[in-house]
Amino acid sequence: MSTSDDLVLSLCDEVWKWRLKESPEMASYCGIHEYDDLWDDISAEAYTRREKCVQDFLAKAVAIDISSCSDKVALSLTLLIYDLQSYLKGSKFKSYLMPINYLEGIHNDCNHIISYMNFKTKEDFQKYIRRLENLPQRIAQVEEALRQGVREEIVQHSASVARVPGQLDELIHIPLESHELLKPFTQAPESISKNDLDKFRSKAEELLTSQVFPAFQKLKNYVENEYFLHLRPNEGISSIKDGDQWYQQCLDYHLSCSMTPQQIHDVGLKEVARIEELILKLAEAEGLGQTLQDILAGIKIRQKNILTTKDEVLEFVRNLCYNKIRPKISLLFKDLPDIPVSIKPAPDFMKNAPAGFYYNGTPDGSRSGCYYINNHNPEDCLPFVLPALSLHEGEPGHHLQGVYTLAASDLPDFQRYSEDCKFYLPPGKFAFHTAFSEGWGLYSEFLGEELKIYDNKFDQIGRYSFEIFRAVRLVVDTGIHAFGWSKEKAVQYMETHTLKSKNEVTNEIDRYITWPGQACAYKIGELKIKELREKAQVALGTKFDMKEFHQCVLSCGSVPLQVLESLVDKFIDDIQKH
Repeated sequence: MSTSDDLVLSLCDEVWKWRLKESPEMASYCGIHEYDDLWDDISAEAYTRREKCVQDFLAKAVAIDISSCSDKVALSLTLLIYDLQSYLKGSKFKSYLMPINYLEGIHNDCNHIISYMNFKTKEDFQKYIRRLENLPQRIAQVEEALRQGVREEIVQHSASVARVPGQLDELIHIPLESHELLKPFTQAPESISKNDLDKFRSKAEELLTSQVFPAFQKLKNYVENEYFLHLRPNEGISSIKDGDQWYQQCLDYHLSCSMTPQQIHDVGLKEVARIEELILKLAEAEGLGQTLQDILAGIKIRQKNILTTKDEVLEFVRNLCYNKIRPKISLLFKDLPDIPVSIKPAPDFMKNAPAGFYYNGTPDGSRSGCYYINNHNPEDCLPFVLPALSLHEGEPGHHLQGVYTLAASDLPDFQRYSEDCKFYLPPGKFAFHTAFSEGWGLYSEFLGEELKIYDNKFDQIGRYSFEIFRAVRLVVDTGIHAFGWSKEKAVQYMETHTLKSKNEVTNEIDRYITWPGQACAYKIGELKIKELREKAQVALGTKFDMKEFHQCVLSCGSVPLQVLESLVDKFIDDIQKH
């Protein structure tokens, strides 16, 4: 290993350890428990200090001569520089002044963060108690940030925060015996004495009732009685100061390629028309109707009573993933890590979450990657969408994507770990590489065709219903944030062009208002992966190997699309030389 390699890897390690120290919440999510007694400092002063640190790290990174680095280490430095530059480009927009919405914020995240902690020893419970002691200060910082946001006119739309007071109210008034923040006591190990456990529980209950709940109540009062008086009148982020630049930076952040809102909007319109034609053709063969809403109604009637209980939904999905999809994965992939996906029902506090979602595991194996299926309302779990959903969230989607990265022990930690939290922070945040990760998820739904997972026309309609859902997002997200669309106009367009109910569509539009640009990443990422695959197939002809192509795409962790293109170009060159 060269001296330059050592310099790069040492800097990667330094930056990653700094990030863990700066974000105890992320550290807990990653299975690193050194800071389990702390919460993130979300004060304006902390963000100013972090920006200076990132500038210093960037200066160190660009000063390293990579001419003598190995290819893999040179790529790590490229990615590190990209992450640091992305953070700095976005930090000026102060998204940290909007730290709570109906999708996330300390009122939702505290349950998650506690669930990621270790509860094996007495010291673990002591950290848990200290974290509860520190929680009121973390809650107070949310109000402080919102107040500064009002002063600087960096505020949200009612769609993003209207439900927050009700969520806070529910959190405050859940009976203590069933409160998620006390769940650690239901899974305590026998090695901790009952006397110690009782003391810890008594202290935790006292902290919740005397400090934590009053802090949440104070936040609720502020949001309801003051913050609501200062919300921005228009849905789009473009309606606040520097909003057009803010939105473009959000698009650059999530898409990691250069596209204007108009270009994205036009791609969306084209894709919606193409996919809608495919759905209507399949539906005609099944006699399902001639509009997407008629087709949805027809499918609901035919599939109404197939899955009637939570257990039936869970078993259906597990059978699909373990017995139908998993045995076929090796047809398109090589060197499969033997780390099966865990499939669980969505927790009670996430009953309003999407139909399915995935949380990555940890490299040490202490937490496995998990595909959560939202089975709280079994009557809404229609079988026709579950194959595509499972391909996206499980294998070969996010789970396979995640375990390939976790298994790559030769990569620096910042490339192996994923940070699936704080979606309100972009563009002033370390890169998610959303287009790569979510583009891969949508591409995996497409792979279901090649793996012959879709058995019938209903399954195929389900697959296309997901694809058009992502295509419509390109139209409505840009419509809202760049072209002045109202919520009502966006809802109407989405309801007309997807197989989603009015209630589902309304929730989705609220999400796009809240997270500008994020929803555009899925379709743009999938189109790029397909484009690069076709490029490799044309260039290599009979030398093209699908397994090797997929290995190339997944082997370096999550990357910007521009980096992915360079990796595929190198993949093509290497094969052509041999």
